[in-house]
Amino acid sequence: MRDKKISLWPEKSLMGFFLQFLFLTRSILVWILGGDLCLRCGEVSGVYPLCPSCMKQFFDTALPVSEETASARCSVCGKALLSEISVCTACRSEALLLHTDGVFPLHAYRLWKKDLLFAWKSEDKRTLSPVFACMMHRAYKDLCSRFGKNLPLVPVPPRPGKIRERGWDQVDEVCYYMHLIWKVPVLKLLVRKSQVQQKKLGRLARRKASAASYVLAGEKKLRHYAPVPPEKVILVDDVLTTGSTLNACAERLKSYGIQKVYALTLFSVA
Repeated sequence: MRDKKISLWPEKSLMGFFLQFLFLTRSILVWILGGDLCLRCGEVSGVYPLCPSCMKQFFDTALPVSEETASARCSVCGKALLSEISVCTACRSEALLLHTDGVFPLHAYRLWKKDLLFAWKSEDKRTLSPVFACMMHRAYKDLCSRFGKNLPLVPVPPRPGKIRERGWDQVDEVCYYMHLIWKVPVLKLLVRKSQVQQKKLGRLARRKASAASYVLAGEKKLRHYAPVPPEKVILVDDVLTTGSTLNACAERLKSYGIQKVYALTLFSVA
């Protein structure tokens, strides 16, 4: 069942209170300077790039991940079904997600939601990170109720040098918030070798690049995070495009001994 109230921080978390205080302080400063503008409606929104009304709209329009709503998703890629039964047309024509055991994108990458992702990734609107982390956590709780308690997250790793160049990575930051505030276990079991940005590649090139780009982390990291491979994990990424990245990462994780790999993404490209 969905929470009726959208709460970005848990009431009983000291770190949550501390981060909330920092955001409140920044919010006051933003208001003094004129206020941030909502990316959806253009109204003054305060600290977050969404006003309260659009924030609620964003959370309410997420595609549910509960077992009761499973029939609304493609059983392969997890995208919303329109008229198809069980499997969407794209997955019937070309199966790319061969190693995942369930994929759960939360929003379609279009209209004003596309603007949110652009602001987050390209304009460094990091105030969206706790918003996305809260949404991920709501979905995470539903997935744990379906597939097992306290499932660890495995973030899709950034390209080499990205954090050094830009100072942060979006997927890494969302997982950081989920671990810091809600104590969700995070296992960094994967690394990326290629520096080529996937968004610049076509469908076929992306598929070939993904197969060679993602590998298991070194033995030292594997021993640190998971000396004994967990039975199930949730792979986390920001956008599901062709599925090549998720499939390659899931294949590597299963080669390490993980039996079930579920994937959770914020957006999916239709």
